Amino acid sequence: MNVLSPFTFPSHIPFPLIIYGGLGMKYFKRFILLGIILVLLTPVFGLSKNGEKMDLMFGILKNMDASFVESNITLGGVILDRFIDEEELLEFGEYMKDEMNIKGSLADCDLIGYSQLGHKYYSRKLLMEEGLNQLIIQGVDNLGNLVTINISSYEVEGYPGETSLFINLINNKQIVENNDIILKVDNIFKNHDKMMNVTSCIIGKIDGKVDIDENEKKIIKSAEKFKGRVVESYKEEEVLSLSMFTPFIDEYIYTGNRKMNLNIAISYNECEDKTYVWIGTPIITIGY
Repeated sequence: MNVLSPFTFPSHIPFPLIIYGGLGMKYFKRFILLGIILVLLTPVFGLSKNGEKMDLMFGILKNMDASFVESNITLGGVILDRFIDEEELLEFGEYMKDEMNIKGSLADCDLIGYSQLGHKYYSRKLLMEEGLNQLIIQGVDNLGNLVTINISSYEVEGYPGETSLFINLINNKQIVENNDIILKVDNIFKNHDKMMNVTSCIIGKIDGKVDIDENEKKIIKSAEKFKGRVVESYKEEEVLSLSMFTPFIDEYIYTGNRKMNLNIAISYNECEDKTYVWIGTPIITIGY
């Protein structure tokens, strides 16, 4: 089952691919909404050490007897309070590509698929519509991350517009070196007097169908080790989602009037006969 909210995107698909996969502006509007919501609701008083957060998340995954599949980190927010033209968009995109250590030659996307991207090639998509300029660059960095850079600039009549920058990192190894990347991108936002938001997620899997109630007890017992408490929950036959708060993670957002900074979800995939586990901070921003 794939639960979608304004915060989430289909699982295992890098978010920019959705825009060019036939779903168009529908998901782009959700993407913009994600940025707006996180910018408005996430009070960030400095970044936590990503390694410490990952240790906490991997600890929960281990307690659930789940094997690691991949990690997913999204960095970004509004970086300019104005609309930018094609020339500036391309210039900014080239700068970010170099900062993210994406190597290789520009690929002809009509001849090469995204699965073939590596250190030899990177892809670039430019979208120019009335009131919207968007550039998407995707490639692999020196740490083996699949890096997607999404720069979206939009304007409304009588309003100077905004430009947002989002960077998504996907890796199928248990890697914590991405903390250096997070600090680098955070400095870019600080140079523009803007705040960057960070969402982290790891995905694991368990063979077969698990008992939802039993795993809910495991999660709550594991959360007690880091003073975690459940602030909101959703449960049905094959899906469980728990929103929690722990003082061991600095960043947080609000759900209603309550703080949350840890989101854990379980969902059974009948086709694969596997149960997938998502653990995200401060919220899961991919579909499950």
